[in-house]
Amino acid sequence: MLGVFKRNRPHQFSSTQVSSGFQDTAVSQSAWRRDFLRLWLLALGALLLIGGLTAYSLVAERQAIEARERERLASQAQIIHESLARQFDSINRALVNIRDEWPASQQQPGDIIPRLKAFVDAMPGVRGMFILDATGALRASNFTELIGNDLRDRAYFQAALNHPSPDTLYLSPPFRTALDVWSVNLVRMMPGPRGEFAGIVAATLDPEELQIVLRSINYAGDMWSGLAHGDGLQILIEPDRPDLEGLNLAQPGSFFSRHRDSGLPANVLTGRVHATGEYRMMATRTIQPPELHMDKPLVLAIGRDLHALYAPWQRDVWIRGVLLGLLALSSATGLYLLQRRKLRSMYQISRVQAALRQKIEEQDLYFEIALNPVCVIDLHGRFVKLNSVWETVLGYPLSELEGASFLDFVHPEDLDITHAALNQLTMKRKVSRFINRYRHRDGSYREIEWQAAPHGDLIFADARDVTQERRHQTALLELNAQLQSQSETLRSLAFLDGLTGVANRRRFDEKLQTEWRQCLRSQAPLALLLFDVDLFKLYNDHYGHQAGDACLQAVAMAMRERLGRPHDLLARYGGEEFVCLLPDTDQAGAEAKADELRLAVMALDIPHDESPAARVVTVSVGIVSWIPREDTTPEQLLLAADAALYEAKTRGRNRVCGAPPAPAPATGSAPAVDDSH
Repeated sequence: MLGVFKRNRPHQFSSTQVSSGFQDTAVSQSAWRRDFLRLWLLALGALLLIGGLTAYSLVAERQAIEARERERLASQAQIIHESLARQFDSINRALVNIRDEWPASQQQPGDIIPRLKAFVDAMPGVRGMFILDATGALRASNFTELIGNDLRDRAYFQAALNHPSPDTLYLSPPFRTALDVWSVNLVRMMPGPRGEFAGIVAATLDPEELQIVLRSINYAGDMWSGLAHGDGLQILIEPDRPDLEGLNLAQPGSFFSRHRDSGLPANVLTGRVHATGEYRMMATRTIQPPELHMDKPLVLAIGRDLHALYAPWQRDVWIRGVLLGLLALSSATGLYLLQRRKLRSMYQISRVQAALRQKIEEQDLYFEIALNPVCVIDLHGRFVKLNSVWETVLGYPLSELEGASFLDFVHPEDLDITHAALNQLTMKRKVSRFINRYRHRDGSYREIEWQAAPHGDLIFADARDVTQERRHQTALLELNAQLQSQSETLRSLAFLDGLTGVANRRRFDEKLQTEWRQCLRSQAPLALLLFDVDLFKLYNDHYGHQAGDACLQAVAMAMRERLGRPHDLLARYGGEEFVCLLPDTDQAGAEAKADELRLAVMALDIPHDESPAARVVTVSVGIVSWIPREDTTPEQLLLAADAALYEAKTRGRNRVCGAPPAPAPATGSAPAVDDSH
């Protein structure tokens, strides 16, 4: 076998052999033409198949993009719907509480004003709260300078006056606020002693907070989201587009009209925007929680520009089209050149003796048609013959590789396993999927996977460079580990407040339910401490929001450092309010811990020149400690702490006030919640 690769001596043909070769060539020309035609037909079929598969893939990708974006927009709309529904529910409860307290304060309207201000401070989504009597006169408001104004002509007052219903939550038509932005009011009618119309209590939504909510879901630069009144008037849009605010969307064929006419609470529609002519995909959602009995809904719209959405796909279409064209051109050119070369070589092959033809066939078997690096090695480990792919794999010219020992290129750490594989081959055994490392000319190493079999005194081997493949596998494993770690990190961050680093409201709500059930089973006391940074709005107004953020961070850190038990929880409840959950803690222990935390905040010595309570930042604390029962709820515990906090603030702030014990269980009826505080 080794003799096959020795240099061939020139061979002389006889005239008879030469003429015979030309005759054979003439006879085989028709067969060559048929073969050439078959190759062209096969090439054309292959290109058509590739083109069809490419077109099918592009259509499937476009459908997948559309389906994925529909689902994502619908999910974002659902998130905003749930957020606004919870916010409206909170505002509605506040309006009902104020309405219920108003008769007791009607002789002294000033008594209700602190409550209005407290509600506005506690609810970021509310800009103002006010009370109008039956004549339309403004009796109470957190904006005291407006008290006494006659607002009987306002649409929200007329809606409740003309259609009085104590169970209805009225949504006013959009109007421009004093800051020249669009907003709406949520209104509750106040019934008189006989159920007659006695005025309204209303809350004005803060458009800046609504824009923050909408901005949080705009995950792409071409997105915009907006809110419209149920009658069609645009309230606001994010990013801000003043030319669209206040626009009547209830036009034939508009997204608003199509959504309204469908009768469905949620839709994902595509088409042109009536006002701008933009071609968009729009997720629409009706916000009208049934438990609130709203007379009018809000309509949420979240849209993406379809041109921007499909731009990457369209670029991919062009790229694949160009590549397919280049493939067709290169295939046709290559096939033409190949056939031309074959026609020329046909005459030469016919004049080459049979031995040379046999040699070419053997070499073709291992070298000419091989895309992988293939070689022939003797039993001493020397390269006898290699194909040109080796120059690419190892960087050495074939002249340096042929005759060299392949063991000279093996990584020192892989010599033992390589010798073992070579011994297997010398014992006439095949070796497959064997991997070792070879030195490249630049000094680096390539990982080569081998398939080798012995034949006579030679070893025939087919190799494959798997360096990049192995690196990709390693990188993929590392990436998977990194993604898993990041997933765990993101899960933990989901329960932290972004500003203060303590637990957020979501974590507190879950912990409250868990600890309540645990204490209910063990009949252990559960204490809840509700903190409010005293007159924090004045602090913010005087020192600025950056100082306010730093203040909240310092307060949170001071309280967190003094929680001695690992299962105690400190969370930011909202705005400047914090809440502390102390399982297995009675009233006395809760009071002691609350006073310790209050003094810790004072010890920070953060100046607060605007506070009448002290010259430094202080907190008011409402505490409650109950042993849970089946007829009490965590919400009652929270309400009791809120009432105690309110008492602490009304008694001068910078103090701790405790709530009364849990209400006694009712006999013969369902337990009732004591809301008298």
